Amino acid sequence: MIRQLYMALMISALTLVWVDAAYAQVRVVTSIKPLQMIASAITEGVSEPVLLIPSTQSYHHFVLRPSSVRTLNQAELFVWVGPELETYLTGAIEQSRSQQQVLQVLSLPGLVIHHAGHDGEDAVEIIVPEEGLHAGHKHAAGEDIDPHLWLDTRNARAIARAITEQLVQIDAGYQQAYLQNLVIFEQRLDVLDATLNASLKMPEEMHYAVYHDAFRYFERQFGLQHDVVFVGSEEIQPGVRHMLALRDAVENRNINCLMEDVTSRASTVETVLGKKEVERVRADTTGQSLTSGPTAYIQLIENLANAFQQCFGQ
Repeated sequence: MIRQLYMALMISALTLVWVDAAYAQVRVVTSIKPLQMIASAITEGVSEPVLLIPSTQSYHHFVLRPSSVRTLNQAELFVWVGPELETYLTGAIEQSRSQQQVLQVLSLPGLVIHHAGHDGEDAVEIIVPEEGLHAGHKHAAGEDIDPHLWLDTRNARAIARAITEQLVQIDAGYQQAYLQNLVIFEQRLDVLDATLNASLKMPEEMHYAVYHDAFRYFERQFGLQHDVVFVGSEEIQPGVRHMLALRDAVENRNINCLMEDVTSRASTVETVLGKKEVERVRADTTGQSLTSGPTAYIQLIENLANAFQQCFGQ
């Protein structure tokens, strides 16, 4: 009797293990929060993507700890921007387990890509240090790409479609859920784009500056244009000569507003502005204050649009 009961319990346990394995959730890991937001829209009702780099930490200077490497290695699908943004992840990805699927966003075809610094599409003055490693925008190969590509909703569509394609291959059992979530996400993007195209208008006499050129993708998509950039690189504190040139630029232009991002340094801004009264608006380009979920990316872009409208006095 005891032997029969033991065998029955063993069969039951093995059955539960088989069922759990058959319906195990695919573990999706993303490098940064904006990608987690987009992935969350696709995995809604199935699983919740894991964030590798905490939103409160810089994705430029993040240090991979053993726990971070374990998280990366446990991913069945890992989504990152690319070495242009998360340089320190390249080696870890190469050493991760071979069965892992890796989606490098910057390798996707059809993305809207802009370049850092002054290029042919810019009609603004970008002030850069005249001395040092970054003088004249001397960048290493690949560093000239502006990596803030998630701020263009057309790129968010491309990323969402690529994530869906990967998940359908990895987790065919939930194919219908992923495809339906993609449809819903794109419908929300349609409404968002139509709303912003109709409401986000830059006044003709509006002149604004940005602390760091982190808004380029959003600005170009919706026809906005700043006049002055305070710092050429968010990673480098400008020197005295640079600060003086900035102060002259601000004094000689009718700057109405300064758009700041989460990397802005108050001491730099206050030194440049001096006694000049300028509306200062802070915008979050990575969604630090938001909780990831199916509508989080939409909220991120809506919040950014609201920040620009505040800057424009609307």
